[in-house]
Amino acid sequence: MWDYLRRSGARGFFLPLSGGLDSASVATMIGSMSHLVYKAITEDHDEQVLKDLRRITRKPEFMPESPKEIAWELLVTVYMGTKNSSEETKKRARNLANDIGCKFTACKIDDLFDSMKNLFTNIIGKEPKFVSEGGTHAEDLALQNIQARQRMVLAYLMAQLSPWGAGESGFLLVLGTANLDEGLRGYMTKYDCSSADINPIGGINKNDLKLF
Repeated sequence: MWDYLRRSGARGFFLPLSGGLDSASVATMIGSMSHLVYKAITEDHDEQVLKDLRRITRKPEFMPESPKEIAWELLVTVYMGTKNSSEETKKRARNLANDIGCKFTACKIDDLFDSMKNLFTNIIGKEPKFVSEGGTHAEDLALQNIQARQRMVLAYLMAQLSPWGAGESGFLLVLGTANLDEGLRGYMTKYDCSSADINPIGGINKNDLKLF
């Protein structure tokens, strides 16, 4: 992950953090990377790693005092919930971000979902509904996919403009969270958070992620 970052010219990584196993595994990988970078700087006295870190962060005098300081500079996470999301998953996402030391924000995407559904209703003249509201399976699946794909669109917007919003320059690489099993079986929504610049767990199955 460090090589991808230092070669890309990016300012860091962006990760939609859901509170589930897959996104937690990806976040933990960046946390582990931060520990390795810190060790290279403080124990191995690797000047090139320090030089790369300062170039990536756009901070020529940056000298990290902990792995968490590196994670704070390099990883931005956002919990993209809806009115149906549980407080437990948001809590898990927030706690993991705190443990790693990265930036974390929670938001709700209900307005995005409602806008898309209303636009479709105006075009077609019929309102799709979830099964729980009396809709068909086809309606339900389509509505679920809207939510998933809007997370991808928001992720790329955040990745491009989060540094700008913080008064910094550069862009972030979007991290994907689709494991190997999902890719092989096609058990995922196309163009959701599986669509990314880098998918670190794309070659790792679910059981190995649990062990990790």
